[in-house]
Amino acid sequence: MRETATRRAGLNQELIVATAIGLADEGGLDAVTMRGVGQRLGATGMALYRHVANREKLVELMIDRVAGEYAYPDPRPALWRDALEALAWQDWRSFYAHPWMLAATATARPPLGPNLIANMEWALASFDGLRLEPQEQLYLLGVVTSHGHGLGMVWLGGAEVPDVKATTGWWRDRLRESDACPRLNALATALGPEVDVHQEFEFGLARILDGIELHLVRR
Repeated sequence: MRETATRRAGLNQELIVATAIGLADEGGLDAVTMRGVGQRLGATGMALYRHVANREKLVELMIDRVAGEYAYPDPRPALWRDALEALAWQDWRSFYAHPWMLAATATARPPLGPNLIANMEWALASFDGLRLEPQEQLYLLGVVTSHGHGLGMVWLGGAEVPDVKATTGWWRDRLRESDACPRLNALATALGPEVDVHQEFEFGLARILDGIELHLVRR
């Protein structure tokens, strides 16, 4: 009882958000409820409402906490390509650290806390001096960020983070079963013991940046 009373007395928004992030890391965003967070802290759900208005606000605070943790580098790289590469890798790292961030941010209306707003302003500043229309900047940025979201959903969007080595073996076995498909058989033979997911992300990102560079040259 004394420990519980002490924990309740120290209850604050920062502790609530950190606890909710821990729950989401363990069981996904659906695992985060006011009641569940309260139980983890030894407090009632009602006690949490004194610090956080509701679950929607809690999720917003969680997203913004992670966005701050993986803020884009300061100073921003001078060249647009280096800047976009840096932000893409920061997003990718945040997804691997907190897979629930994928579903939480892959939406047309993400919760916009101050850290996420600052990251967006940083990202748009990467296009300074390129004489791009605002809508064009938005589309190009979307192409870059969508790459991380898309590949992340494949590898991290399930109920649990997959075993990459086991998944590679699963693909190799299935492709080898396709006797009438020589290209698939050749791919199965070429697959190593484990797909390098980060290398796959890096390769795709480089091709996207190549495409943006070609677009800028043609303009």
